[in-house]
Amino acid sequence: MSAPELSVFVGAPDEFATRAEWALRTLLAPLSRRAAITRDPGRASGAALAYAAEPVAGVPTIPCDAGAMELLAAGRPLPAGAFSACGNGDGGAVAAWPADPGAGFAVPFDLVASAFVLLACWDERTTDERDKYGRLPFSASHFATNPELKIDEPAVDRYAELLRGALAPRLAELGLEPLPDAGSLWGARGRFAIALTHDLDNLWRWTRRGFAASGYRTLRAARHLDARGVGRELGDGADWLARHSWRRTDPFWTFPQLLRGEDMRGVSSTFFVIARHTHKQDGNQPETYRRKIPEALELVTAAGREVGLHGNDADRLALAELTLDRDDLYARAGGPVTGIRYHYLRALYHQTLPLLEQAGFTYDTTMAFAEQEGFRCGCSFPFRPYSLAEERPLDLVELPLAVMDGTLQEPHYRGLKAEEAERAAAVVLARALRSGGAVSLLWHNNRFDKRVSRGYDKVYWRLLDQALARGAWCGSAADVVARWKEATA
Repeated sequence: MSAPELSVFVGAPDEFATRAEWALRTLLAPLSRRAAITRDPGRASGAALAYAAEPVAGVPTIPCDAGAMELLAAGRPLPAGAFSACGNGDGGAVAAWPADPGAGFAVPFDLVASAFVLLACWDERTTDERDKYGRLPFSASHFATNPELKIDEPAVDRYAELLRGALAPRLAELGLEPLPDAGSLWGARGRFAIALTHDLDNLWRWTRRGFAASGYRTLRAARHLDARGVGRELGDGADWLARHSWRRTDPFWTFPQLLRGEDMRGVSSTFFVIARHTHKQDGNQPETYRRKIPEALELVTAAGREVGLHGNDADRLALAELTLDRDDLYARAGGPVTGIRYHYLRALYHQTLPLLEQAGFTYDTTMAFAEQEGFRCGCSFPFRPYSLAEERPLDLVELPLAVMDGTLQEPHYRGLKAEEAERAAAVVLARALRSGGAVSLLWHNNRFDKRVSRGYDKVYWRLLDQALARGAWCGSAADVVARWKEATA
């Protein structure tokens, strides 16, 4: 059954109207409502909600800020500190473009424009700064230039809650059904959703190249008088000799314990697989990967898991390459490949996501900062990204990647110990619970071995058990996206 419609008046300038409609539809979706947009001022007084430069009498109105309209029309970046605390107490939020508190608006800032710049990754659009992987670095994002805007506090979720409060009395006045509680979209499945995902970057550690790399790291640690680093590498080698060499196993080949642990909990997951190695950054053991991936695919598909494409360097640049790899993986996995996450998160919102729509993907779950866990687009729920080039929403669902193990563990990112990582990840996942949203959790296959994972294997299982105890529905990314689309259609 389709979500009920609410009449929404949009009085924004023509150049922002389509963007405003998209932002409002995105904000109403987690409230289980669809926006029936009208731009006719004669019908504004009968609307359930309005977005206009002046309050509409009797209708909760979001202020349309003239400064926001001018900045966005000109394509300028937001000034540092544009996001700040607006309003007080239950009516406040961190947002841009505050309104006159005495003007009679339903919220104290331009909620629509604030949501738009976060959901549309305006920071990526308005700066050319990129890191060595071609990504927008966290240091150049809205979150770095606005100290009050916290990436682990999804601001857009807060905007949706403010809309909930503003709409409640108006819906009662109109005799319309009240809004359901947060998380109602998931029905009997749970109070919120977590897509469990695993990127298959490397399948086997102890190859000739793996031994060489371990030797290099040992020598480097010795040169820096890093006794702990030397001990770790030597210990890993001894573990291979004692535990793996005679059994022909490997600490990266963790599919049996991974699948068994999920099956015991009655959950499913998605495995993202590299179709081809086209660049040195696609993976450092391409020959081993090609040799071992058929067996891995057989294991995960036999266990009923979804297979998605782990996009390579070529896939982010050309539609033909992307389609070739998707079709090749489809043939080898024996089933449809509808979702994608890029290796190293090497995707740009405004350049890569339109390619995914053209290639026919249903969803992407790449949009995140490798440096910091949290909500890249400011929300803990799926949404359709916006194409600024064509001024329309894409026919593609973005499933927020909220937590990645590498972000937490890798020393060039957060470098957290297992217990610290668990606390940080739990905070982020709790935000999705509060909003009744849906996010993606990423744990690589090389973090399920008791030796190599440095405790991160236990972190995954504890996070999963805690989420299930709190009423989470944990499943594959495709299942979560399908339910979201069904509930918000």
